[in-house]
Amino acid sequence: MKSTVARMLALAALVMLVNGCATPIEATTDFDRSYDFQKVQTLAFTPFDRTDPRTIRISDMQAERMQDDLGMALRGRGYDVIDDTARADLLVSWHLVTQERTDVRSYNSMSYYNCWRCGPAVSDVSVRQYTQGTFIVDMIDPLRNQSVWRGIIEARLQSEPDPQRRREAITAMFVGFPPN
Repeated sequence: MKSTVARMLALAALVMLVNGCATPIEATTDFDRSYDFQKVQTLAFTPFDRTDPRTIRISDMQAERMQDDLGMALRGRGYDVIDDTARADLLVSWHLVTQERTDVRSYNSMSYYNCWRCGPAVSDVSVRQYTQGTFIVDMIDPLRNQSVWRGIIEARLQSEPDPQRRREAITAMFVGFPPN
């Protein structure tokens, strides 16, 4: 009984350690310093472009979830998200660009006898394929038809989408929006 409780406590501590060591998501942002963001009250989404072959990796359902989470985050920041792009102060456009990458790492290991002077060094090579995702959000001034704010997050994509991680990324995206 005690060993079961001890194992459960050790597992809980391991889970907390792994979660505590997770890399925080940070966005890179840029904006037009001459644009007056204080006047912005309404936002509308531009249609998601499904023709770009780099965005095919996500399904219509995932795109809808992403847009819903973006809308919720913007409403939480005090904006009115509307459907009519003609009445919006800013248009919100987003894309997820993907690229297949290879991570090659080499490691020098100790010899067969686990000491440095007992035999030849052994090199190990690790090769991993992964998908790099770049999540981009643009705020577009409809009068100028130009972007006035852009946020970018880059990360390795997982094979199974994680709704919590998606929400964390969206929250991180808007930490500096609107710019002062």
